[in-house]
Amino acid sequence: MRVVFPPVELGVLAAMARQRGAEVLLRDYPTVHATKADYLRDLEAFQPDLILLNATVHTIQDDLEAFALARERFPNVVTIAKGEALAVSAEEIFPQYAQVLDFIIDGEPELTFCDILEDVPREKIPGVIWWEQEAGVVRNPSRPLLEDLDQLPLPARDLMDHSLYRSPENNRPITAIYAQRGCPAKCIFCPAGSMFEYRVRERSVSHVMSELKECVEQYGIRDFLFHGDTFTLHKRWVIDLCKAIVEEGLNIHWGCNSRVDTIDDERAEWLKRAGCWVVAFGFEHGSQMMLDKMKKGARAQRAFDAVATCRRHGLKVHGFFVIGLPWETRETLEECYQFAKALDPDFFDFNIAYPLPGTEFYEIAKNDGLFELPDPKEGGYAVAAVRTYSLSSQELTEWRRRALLRMYSRPRYVMRMLRHAAATGNTRHYARAAMQRVASLLNLTGA
Repeated sequence: MRVVFPPVELGVLAAMARQRGAEVLLRDYPTVHATKADYLRDLEAFQPDLILLNATVHTIQDDLEAFALARERFPNVVTIAKGEALAVSAEEIFPQYAQVLDFIIDGEPELTFCDILEDVPREKIPGVIWWEQEAGVVRNPSRPLLEDLDQLPLPARDLMDHSLYRSPENNRPITAIYAQRGCPAKCIFCPAGSMFEYRVRERSVSHVMSELKECVEQYGIRDFLFHGDTFTLHKRWVIDLCKAIVEEGLNIHWGCNSRVDTIDDERAEWLKRAGCWVVAFGFEHGSQMMLDKMKKGARAQRAFDAVATCRRHGLKVHGFFVIGLPWETRETLEECYQFAKALDPDFFDFNIAYPLPGTEFYEIAKNDGLFELPDPKEGGYAVAAVRTYSLSSQELTEWRRRALLRMYSRPRYVMRMLRHAAATGNTRHYARAAMQRVASLLNLTGA
């Protein structure tokens, strides 16, 4: 099921801008399928002095075009892009777009954004990348990680349209809570660990609780995803948070991410008591060789223990699997499928590894000539951008499609999902989502 969450990180930046006296307009253009005309109307109505966009590998061209449109109408507007993909590619981006792009934020954005807002000279702002006509790309020294996340304000949720974001479980409004940052893992396809120095920092329980209570009391939101790579990493913190949720009587419904080696009976029991209904795991692969190559730092067998623990406590399991790294073969793909089938998670996806700039996988793909699409940005987690040493990108894309169809069409799985849908009272909602997913797979569209 496709789940869309509000731009909570931008909401925090909006709140910080307001604290400094700025008037703020926050838009989620991709979710509302906005057109160029919609954007131009907003520009004319708001007449911004500064525009910040959250850019990704796949949106960078549209984002830079948006800056160009703004600069045409408002020549003095300050333009800022944030996003790891831009930061690592600044030397390629600025020579082409220096006329429309002022700053790229490198690293955690909040304090850097505030320095720009407060007109700190660009030479003195840590964590910013900019263009100087004679020197070219200038990378200022990195900004140290923010040690106390409680310094950040709650997101400006009054600027968001919460009707746009619905839970896949019950079709009620849903939002994300960023309760922690960082990941200790060193997976070669993911930039999260290195971006945050392989450290995990949590907000205080009281700070997270204030955000949960605001969502429930002011916005009527009771469905949440605790956004974080390993929500269950620090046992004492997660149990204390769950206890606070229970004691406050919030009656919320939520999901989180975990690792197979950071879940046990005590944690699972408190997750369930506090309203958690689903735990997501990056199982990644059934081949231990592939797990080792991707530097997952986990044993495949531990996945079965994690699933069993969740099911003992009535928690659904969402499993993510990663295929398409350079060492993938037909044999390892079959290992991955049989592994997924044996684990039998309630929800699942096979994602094709994408070579994000700044990752070890990207460097391997570039150095070994594995890119196959004319424009790698056309690839994604459903369409392979690179080949492996023995399989083409087309073979990977087709394998994923067929594997998902095989998983979805198992009679045992179909019956379990029908029972689950009936128990939640959302049979029609689940049926519609299932039909859309299967139809997209049959039509060979990215799903």
